Amino acid sequence: MKDPTQTSGPSSRESRTPERTEKDTRRPALSVVVLCYRSEERIIPYLQQMEKELSAEGVTDEELVLVGNYVRGSGDRTPDVIRKLAEKNPKIVPVTLEKQGMMGWDVMTGLAAARGEAVALIDGDGQMPSSDITRLYRVLRSGEVDFAKTFRVKRFDGTSRRVVSRCYNVIFHLLFPGTPFRDINSKPKLIARRALEQMHLTCKGWFSDGEIMLEVRRLNLSFADVPTVFHENEWRASFVSAWTALEILGYMLLYRLKYWFGRRPQTNGPGTSTS
Repeated sequence: MKDPTQTSGPSSRESRTPERTEKDTRRPALSVVVLCYRSEERIIPYLQQMEKELSAEGVTDEELVLVGNYVRGSGDRTPDVIRKLAEKNPKIVPVTLEKQGMMGWDVMTGLAAARGEAVALIDGDGQMPSSDITRLYRVLRSGEVDFAKTFRVKRFDGTSRRVVSRCYNVIFHLLFPGTPFRDINSKPKLIARRALEQMHLTCKGWFSDGEIMLEVRRLNLSFADVPTVFHENEWRASFVSAWTALEILGYMLLYRLKYWFGRRPQTNGPGTSTS
């Protein structure tokens, strides 16, 4: 996967993967990419809980890739919080670049910095239980699948969000018939290194989850869907506005054309579902 930042020189406020010593060149077993946009200090208890859960699972060879990309002039303190955490914890890889896109760009910069044999992607707002990482990692380590993700069976984020999500998934399946996945936007998503390196991720906007799932389909990856609970966000409103919804619809139409005339799925191959 191409590094989306390779043509842009970072400023003094920006950092990606820190310099590695020769001892650090071995890949960790697991990279957890956490999207921390505008989370500031609120990310700290979430990370502490995540580390406890990973340790309880026996996972000690991991790195935490914290993506705190920022909009210039926004006053967002997240990059500073992340860099301070990285100074104290050698397992933390800070990614704090001036934004050149929205969520998709954050995803691409985080995945580009991740070195693990398995890579997890999760939002850092606490709505998605960090314990799901260990559940999915257990599935991925079985060697039976290349990709694992959750689907939300219970949601506590309000009626309007549930309706929007339902409509999105219906439209997605109408535009991409035969797609076997439930709940396209649900995280965490865990990807084996060999599968990630075959993906061509280019979306800098809000269709990043959809693009990942289309790549899973195109590559005919074996997958697992695992049920989860989605919590209410108690400290901020959703970043998804009416304009964002229209942008996502535009992306879906664009990718429908792209996959018609360009990247066709190899097959509608089988997957597995865990419930």
